Amino acid sequence: MSSIEEEVISYIAATGDLDAVVQDGITPEYFLDPETRKVYQSILSFRADFGEAPTPEVIHRDHPAFPFTEDSSGPLEYLLRSLHESRRRTIIDLGMGAVGEALDKGGSEAALPLLRLMLAQATTASAGSREIDYAATGAQRLDVYRQARDNPGEMLGIPTGFRFLDMVTLGIQPQQMIVLTGLAKSCKTTIMLGMTRSAYEYGAKPLLVSFEMPYLEIARRLDGFLARVNPRKLQTGQLSATEWRSLEEALSGPLGEQPYIVTEDRAGAMTISGIQTKIDQLSPSVVFVDGAYFLYDEISRESQTPLALTNVSRGLKKLALTNDLPVVVTTQSLSHKVGAKGLTAASLGYTSAWVQDADLVVGAEATDEETFYRLKVLASRNAAPQEHLISISWDPPMFEEAEVEADLPY
Repeated sequence: MSSIEEEVISYIAATGDLDAVVQDGITPEYFLDPETRKVYQSILSFRADFGEAPTPEVIHRDHPAFPFTEDSSGPLEYLLRSLHESRRRTIIDLGMGAVGEALDKGGSEAALPLLRLMLAQATTASAGSREIDYAATGAQRLDVYRQARDNPGEMLGIPTGFRFLDMVTLGIQPQQMIVLTGLAKSCKTTIMLGMTRSAYEYGAKPLLVSFEMPYLEIARRLDGFLARVNPRKLQTGQLSATEWRSLEEALSGPLGEQPYIVTEDRAGAMTISGIQTKIDQLSPSVVFVDGAYFLYDEISRESQTPLALTNVSRGLKKLALTNDLPVVVTTQSLSHKVGAKGLTAASLGYTSAWVQDADLVVGAEATDEETFYRLKVLASRNAAPQEHLISISWDPPMFEEAEVEADLPY
């Protein structure tokens, strides 16, 4: 009886359709039998030399013992899915062995990084091509441009909750990384929470990972904005009868049909692989990371060093790209990097990678007025540097903005 690996090789030989296999991410490592792996490697080498897959005669000449088969367990999609499943099983088997050995020698602290790495590798061993033929897809792009022409200013992504940022971004969009920065106590987390509320109300499914604020404080702030009651009163219990009725009305039923996930598993989400695992488990449509500079770099095995933060920034951008979703993060700026012009793109802490990798960098800056803050576009792929005033009040909790001189689709 032929194996799945032999059937894939036989399919390539019979049809010459190597592209469908390669574009599905099948590499020689997916072939567990050493002899079959050699055949696949020689097929790839032949294509590299001559631009096409070898014929059965060529394969037989180089590998006379290979057992071609005309029978197949199913269509190509089934065969490739089986290879992916076999690859994942192999990663998990080998990974669990390494995790068990690390657990015996170094305890859970030694085993957890290996476990997260194994899970990340296993989940990425999945089918799906991301290559697009630019030359053949002009008509599809024309449809997108036509819609933009017919609906000028239409939101392209998830609203941020701030008219100024919506004007700049037209909504946060898949594969984008947006960085929100500022000095300590510049209300970065509060502004991010405003963005999560807007995403949820839009119908998105947010995942919030916060290293800055515990869940109970996050929930109090969100509840305060929802019920229009100062979160401090929720903590002390000093609510008027009217405020209590407003709170009961706001929280008595479900807030919406989709989940809004705040993870308290900070140890599990302390690395890029850990966040990837959360994405695989929870399938959010947008990810928020509050305090991204706390993340531990699995490559350098360091935390909060220039090299570690560079790798973290690159890893977060890769998360956005590979998962096809927006990633919004906060990180600190440094006071000694703030000059006469206030926050600039050079103010972000310890690495220039945040500015290099992000699609948009927004600074939050306190002003001389206690409740007023300045939002500044510090760097953007699509917008010039500009700034805008917002006000954050707590009685009741609300954001207010200066007028935006642009029409938005509200």
